[in-house]
Amino acid sequence: MKVVADTSVMVSLFSSFYPYRTEISKRIASLTEMGVIELYSPRLGEFEFIAVITRFLSRELAEEAWSIYRSLITEFIGEGVLSDLLRELSFETSHRIPDLYFTATARYLNAVLITNDKRMAELAEKLGLRAFYLVEDSDGFFKSLEVGE
Repeated sequence: MKVVADTSVMVSLFSSFYPYRTEISKRIASLTEMGVIELYSPRLGEFEFIAVITRFLSRELAEEAWSIYRSLITEFIGEGVLSDLLRELSFETSHRIPDLYFTATARYLNAVLITNDKRMAELAEKLGLRAFYLVEDSDGFFKSLEVGE
């Protein structure tokens, strides 16, 4: 299954701020490594990941986390293929640009969007995308994969 993972999900893999979110992210990483899901991100997500992870990890640890993150992502989708869709979504929604990159990527790939950002999940659903706000519906996401506990 193609899945677009918001930066909040991927940063949680390396953070202990919210242990429940970390466990969910670890499970997602494991399912990715097993080939159950393919993770995607807009190219912007890579830079957002670095900017966020360096807030609480040293440069050396941040670079290690970045390497692991990159190994989990099947492909970073470039702005070029998303430009028209981003423009249309910007006119249509007036929403935050980073959120639009992730929703545009999910639409472009016909993929599921996973996030820890409630507003992003609501936006995606409003746009007709399948989205999971993992803080409240991680079980729903894992059930959609037909993967048990």
